[in-house]
Amino acid sequence: MELSIFITWCSPAGSTGQVADMIRKACEDLTVPVHTFDMGKDGSPDRFIENLTRAGDRALLFVGSPVYKDVAIPPVTGFLERLPDNSGAFAVPFVTWGQACSGVALWQLGRLLVAKGYRLAAGAKVLAVHSMMWQSDNPAGKGHPDRDTVDLMKKTVRDLIEAWRTSGLRELALEALDYQPEHLAREMKPKIDQPLMVMPRTVRTDLCTQCAICADACPVSAIVLNPFPEFLPHCFGCMSCVRECPENAIEPAVSLAQVETMIRQRVETIHETPGTRVFLP
Repeated sequence: MELSIFITWCSPAGSTGQVADMIRKACEDLTVPVHTFDMGKDGSPDRFIENLTRAGDRALLFVGSPVYKDVAIPPVTGFLERLPDNSGAFAVPFVTWGQACSGVALWQLGRLLVAKGYRLAAGAKVLAVHSMMWQSDNPAGKGHPDRDTVDLMKKTVRDLIEAWRTSGLRELALEALDYQPEHLAREMKPKIDQPLMVMPRTVRTDLCTQCAICADACPVSAIVLNPFPEFLPHCFGCMSCVRECPENAIEPAVSLAQVETMIRQRVETIHETPGTRVFLP
């Protein structure tokens, strides 16, 4: 009975997509069938979900999200909530984080997968450049994901596939992904059930050329031009619009310099190590 790999992710700044690509390449090196779905670019997930459902317990599902304000982003959690039950299949959640804190996002994804009947085969948190520090010469997470991360992720995928083909996958307890110190976890977990706080932005109509680059960059199509950009309620604050605007016409309520200062303070306060870690049974 052949294993089929399914990889899905949302990656507004690109780091989670990098990790997904590492996983895909490792699978292809071992000639394992791979199905991919980029939530921000590939349109409807219906066909991906249909193939996943058809694979049943022959599926190994990888699901990736960046960490925003200690939790996974709504496109990813929403995708998992719409999955049909798949009792017996295995899954591997993975998150990317920008050195400030990886939060409880990995545990959150694992919990959603278990609720859908998946068994956890592994989990991973991967250090990456902080998505809000693209203008900095020395961003938090600079140089990551690095070559060691590539090697680690590829080895993890190879080991999982080899285990499937020989002795069988072992199940990782959900509690293994609940790795934050108790005082931090107690502060962070309530955020899972709260709306994600979105930083307000102002459109400078004197600078905006109505080029629609911001709308094209939005991973959830939450920007419409009317005639200038307007933000729809399902925007989750990834700031791709701010990052990609060629005219710097979209201004966040808090300056990027202030945001950078807050990020660096959190890096120093929490001081989470290691940056990248794979959780195995």
